[in-house]
Order: sequence, then structure tokens, then C-alpha cells
Amino acid sequence: MRTKTGKSYPLAAFMLLMVGFLTCADASRPAQADQAGKFDYYILTLSWSPTYCADQAKRHRDQLQCFSKRSYGFVIHGLWPQYETGYPDRCPTRFRDPSDKLVTQMLNFSPSESLIHHEWDKHGTCSGLNALDYFRLAVKSFKKLNRPKRFKELGRPLLMTARQIEQSFYDANPALPKSSLFVTCARQKLREVRICLDKAGEPRRCSASALKGRCRSKDKLRILAVR
Repeated sequence: MRTKTGKSYPLAAFMLLMVGFLTCADASRPAQADQAGKFDYYILTLSWSPTYCADQAKRHRDQLQCFSKRSYGFVIHGLWPQYETGYPDRCPTRFRDPSDKLVTQMLNFSPSESLIHHEWDKHGTCSGLNALDYFRLAVKSFKKLNRPKRFKELGRPLLMTARQIEQSFYDANPALPKSSLFVTCARQKLREVRICLDKAGEPRRCSASALKGRCRSKDKLRILAVR
């Protein structure tokens, strides 16, 4: 290549300019959006309802969960698609929102209409499933998991370490592999139990990324009574 002055640019210099241009162009492109169905495993998250309802701001928002005649212990918070590191969020999907009939059926397991819609919008859309199959998998996984007897109809508060709570689930579910579940807490109270599942709903080990959210194993947590 020649210029008007008659000087020539070496081919190597030209190639370096092109590489620099393409690199800058790539850097300016937005990150690829999360894609429905493109993930590694699920986390089934069970919320301890008495802890949730102890928060005054939340209890007035969810009358069914916190003020109905039915007493709730563990309820389904959500079924969350996960990467080995991180998680997808609000994926584009061709599927419709859950029907009113489906939401009503789900209230037996997740007693909050707003939560059900939120879970579909944020997590269900990334599952690659339609709303019916997504919530059906959540309920099926929930039913397969034995909740320890001591948590059923709990009449008075308990004080247990996070490790003891986890072990009680392993004892009630001998098929669960180690490191397939963990406990989260809030202000020294049991908040959630999270169980890691493969895409078929079978238990598997949690990734190191997910386990960063667990309570310290020796922390003593209050398990509030079921009202």
C-alpha cells in the first residue's frame, strides 16, 4: 500500500492496526444475555415461614402466609437455575406467564401470589420450561424431600447450629450426597434451607459459588415456632 507521499506502510503495522480496531469493537459490544435453558443445575430454596412473618414489613404484605388459619413451616421460596459460578436472571422466553389456575394451585406450597409471579419472572424464565412444568418440578422436588420431624408443627422455638440443621436434613434424607444442601440465616434466625439438584431434580453437590451464602456451621440459630 502506498500513500500520496510515496512512503509504504509495512504489512505488519497494518495488521496491528486492524487487530486493535477489532479488539475495541468487541469491547464495546454488550455482554451476551442469559439464555433460557442454558445453566448447570438448580437450587431448591425452602423458606422457614415463621422467620419471614416475623418481619413486620413483610407480614402485612402477605396476609395468606402470615395471618391465615393455616400454619406454615417450610414453604417453597423458589427453584433457581444456577451456573457453577453465579446464576442467570430474567431470561427472554417464549412461554407465557403462569395462569391464574396455576398460581392458585401453587399457593398450597408458596403461599404468596406476588412471590409466585416474582419467581417465574426472575428464575422460571431461565429454566427453559413452560410455567406449568417449571412449577411442577419445584413441587415434585419439594415433595420428595423429607422435612425433619422436629420442624413439623413446631410448638416452641428451638436453638440449633447451622450444622445441626443441615445434619437433621441428611438424617431424614439418607440419599442426599454431602454438600448438597446448606442453611442461610438472618439476624441469628433460620431463614432458608437450600438444596442443590441437577436438571432432572436429583440431588447433587452444590458449587463452591453457591456455598458462599451459607451460615457459619457453628452459629447458633433461633428456629421460630410455627404459630
